[in-house]
Amino acid sequence: MGIEDYLPMRSQLPQQFTLRQAMTSDITWAAPLLFSSGPALFSYIFASPPDQTQEILSEAFKQPDHAFSYEYTQVVEVEGQPAGLMVGYSGTLKRQVDEKVHFVMARILPLMKLPKILVNVADLSRIKQDVRMQDYYVLSLGVLPEFRNQGLGKQLLKQAELQASKTSCRSICLDVTFNNHAAQVLLKGRGYKVVCSKTTDRFERMTRAGGLHRMAKALDS
Repeated sequence: MGIEDYLPMRSQLPQQFTLRQAMTSDITWAAPLLFSSGPALFSYIFASPPDQTQEILSEAFKQPDHAFSYEYTQVVEVEGQPAGLMVGYSGTLKRQVDEKVHFVMARILPLMKLPKILVNVADLSRIKQDVRMQDYYVLSLGVLPEFRNQGLGKQLLKQAELQASKTSCRSICLDVTFNNHAAQVLLKGRGYKVVCSKTTDRFERMTRAGGLHRMAKALDS
């Protein structure tokens, strides 16, 4: 997850901002922004260089009912213009969409990449913590460059917390790379705490992202 653009606000929040469900027509800007929120992680998962990884995410984004789908993406707009996105789901739903993403990726990814993908995913599974059924998980959160430093990232986090409460989740969590210090500062300011930190030699060598912090925040009952 990339939140390096969400440093403390230097200007006030735009007054005319709205939140809506993403649509397949958002693919032209949403898929590249999704990739930019975690380029090292996505490239590692798909065992592909950045340009190919973006193409994979673009194809996946327009497919329904899986972890990277537009169906689980919220869009923030400023005066009718798309400005950012947030992808998230409850722990119960995450289990379902994670299972379905395998079928989607089987149709998208070249067969020759499968062996390396399996090795990378197995390595990543030793780093990432499970998401409990009572948790809400934020996969990605990003704001387009021209709309940054206006508080929109904070609003997307609020939206994630609101959705978590509506789905009766008790806490909200996400994964942040070791080297994403700005994201950690922002999240700690919003009440999130590092609950686990893990890495492997392979992950460090291949991604240069250090490792992953699981950050979480308890929600008011």
